[in-house]
Amino acid sequence: MRRLLRALAIFCAAIVGLQVFSAPSAVAADISQDADAIAKSAGQKWALKSLANGKYVSVELNETDAQLEWRLRARADSVGSWERFTLHTNHRAKTIGLRSEVTGFLVTAEFNDGGDREGMLRARGVRLGQWQQFTPDYLKETPPSGSPQGSQVLAFTAAATGGTPKYVTAEVGETGDGLLRARGSRLGSWEKFVLEPVTSAGDVQPPQVSAANATTLNVMSWNVCANNNGSCGWSDDRAGFVELNAEIKARLKSPDVILFQEFCEKHAKRVEWMLEDHTGRGWDVRFAPVHHQTDGPRIQKQCAMGPAPDSADRGAFGIAIAVPEENVWYKRHDLTSPEPAVHEQRSALCAALPARAVMVCNAHFTAGGADFGDPKGEWRTKQAAQLAEITKVYEQRGYRTIFGGDFNSVPPDHQTKTDPPNTVLIKTYAEYRECDENRFADRPRDGRATKPFGDREIKIDYIFAQDTAEFSSCSVDADTGKSDHYPIYGTVKLPGT
Repeated sequence: MRRLLRALAIFCAAIVGLQVFSAPSAVAADISQDADAIAKSAGQKWALKSLANGKYVSVELNETDAQLEWRLRARADSVGSWERFTLHTNHRAKTIGLRSEVTGFLVTAEFNDGGDREGMLRARGVRLGQWQQFTPDYLKETPPSGSPQGSQVLAFTAAATGGTPKYVTAEVGETGDGLLRARGSRLGSWEKFVLEPVTSAGDVQPPQVSAANATTLNVMSWNVCANNNGSCGWSDDRAGFVELNAEIKARLKSPDVILFQEFCEKHAKRVEWMLEDHTGRGWDVRFAPVHHQTDGPRIQKQCAMGPAPDSADRGAFGIAIAVPEENVWYKRHDLTSPEPAVHEQRSALCAALPARAVMVCNAHFTAGGADFGDPKGEWRTKQAAQLAEITKVYEQRGYRTIFGGDFNSVPPDHQTKTDPPNTVLIKTYAEYRECDENRFADRPRDGRATKPFGDREIKIDYIFAQDTAEFSSCSVDADTGKSDHYPIYGTVKLPGT
């Protein structure tokens, strides 16, 4: 029955998917599809509380007036799905978009409406355009007593095309109902809000595990280059989910675990459906964003709009992990990264398979070179050490660990001088076993290339396991497809615990 429902969902997505994402605004019938598409993310969720009345901002889902549908009001005493948002940027956190959990769409300032509806905020935008972008002003004020750790007082403005920026105001006077409108010309109490982080499942510890038998897992890792890299072969340089699924499906080799890098958030559910249809097994595909940050919280970096002609919103940009559906716990780990206002703040993502006592982690390290803030490999070395510490914590809880991804670093025994440094992963190789390790007798800490260039090929993609594990096979398919990386595959036998 579950597979039948998934097949029906896939069919519906194929029929209406382009209409849903390409429309300038959304209607109620579209909620479930877009909300489902973002439900797979480990991105931080936030609540917004008005300092004027102490109420949380809600998305009004049940309005009968179509012109008021999904409007935002400061009127709730507690936080539920109507009050949860994620934060997104396509301008390195200089502007932010607020995406509603319950609708799956972005908060929009309605500047075309007149009278007391002008500038009204509604959670109906299907892409991060000008009316969905707000300029934050993080205020040097202490949040109210009892606010969760990490809360921040802020005001924010929005502007119509060519217009003067207006503060977002919570209308809480005698005749007001807490409606949020971008209409304020100056900063007062009605224009101040508290941004509160909302606890997620990943904020608690993973499930306890018992002794487990030896187990074998087939692991695949592939940087799919799905955002907007002109060196990749996607339509309009940007992967749509139909193209992406076709490329992934063509490279599957009976996987149990798949690690994806350079992935767009809204593709996670579609990839999950494809894997279930193709393998006949249940899957869970989870996503974690990379971020930008100024003087406020980390803001999720947005994938560029999808390929023409529909230019669909593809959600945040980051990494994903595909594991059997027995996964009941996952967590994003923020990796220390170069200057946050300029460079991407990278993430790792871990998912638990408690019945097998296995924890799988995926990461995409900072790129090398001055343009990415790490010409000498100092940040990548820190990220490698941090990822190792993350896995050790899980090992102390009884999990056997597998981790990998695109580490943007050559192995310690890499011979050429064109891609320094080769020191980033020295400690990782000393403590863990890599899929292709010992393939070459004269350079055991090396392996087959995973990243081709015009004049050379290098290895920067990895699959590691605990040193007591055994890789019975490791292979690299020298075919990038529409990506710019080769996929790497490893079959690993984990000893019993």
